[in-house]
Amino acid sequence: METRQNTVRSLEDRIPYMKDQRRKKANRRLSAILLLFALLIALVVYMQTSVSDVKAVNVSGLDWLSEAYVLDEVELDTNSKIVEVSPKRLEATIKALPGVKDVDVDRSWYNIVSIDLEEEKMIAYSRTDEEEVVVLADGSLHPTGQIDDPEKLKDGPLLRQFTDVADLEKVAGELEQVDDAMRARMSEIVFSKQDGEPTRYEIFMNDGNTLVTPTFKLSQTVSKYGEIFENIPKGQRGTVVMDGGYYFVPYEKPKE
Repeated sequence: METRQNTVRSLEDRIPYMKDQRRKKANRRLSAILLLFALLIALVVYMQTSVSDVKAVNVSGLDWLSEAYVLDEVELDTNSKIVEVSPKRLEATIKALPGVKDVDVDRSWYNIVSIDLEEEKMIAYSRTDEEEVVVLADGSLHPTGQIDDPEKLKDGPLLRQFTDVADLEKVAGELEQVDDAMRARMSEIVFSKQDGEPTRYEIFMNDGNTLVTPTFKLSQTVSKYGEIFENIPKGQRGTVVMDGGYYFVPYEKPKE
């Protein structure tokens, strides 16, 4: 009987404690709901106001491409929401633009988007029906048209008879491997296809000589031209045929 009374008293003693625990648990649950509700309200307010707008878009690494060309394609400006900006998606979109070799996009907590570009190198020129346009190192043509600022023009040869895209890409890739000083000595490169002969390049140099070389060896053979030029008889001009070795054929036979 006494044991039963002790058990009853023990339960009565624990009831206030149990009620307190239930109250605290309910308060915690209510606090969590209120906090979640407050966060949702804050998120809605954040998204609906200018606080979430992109504050600035900084584009670096530009030389001959324009900032407008890059940003117009990705539709990114200060009206965009920073939470909607995906650096990886932007990088993929911008890198696909003609003239862009590589890109890195960073999004800061200050609502600033930074775009760091590496442009394709200007390597040569190509003549169209209306004008001469710049050829890039990937074989594509300048994406925004002719470059009007002379200070941004790079030295490079005029490409002729390159009617096939694959041939244009090939010569551009070869020219990229030629150092700038040697490339500046080239005036024109003609893609020559003759019956019964291998495909070749005819390279007209600014010094008056002509180089003839197989299409698959341009970068290798042209790099040796400086040394070959020193061995050409002084005052003579002619054709240097370069294929493994080389030989020089004067335009005019020297007078005896």
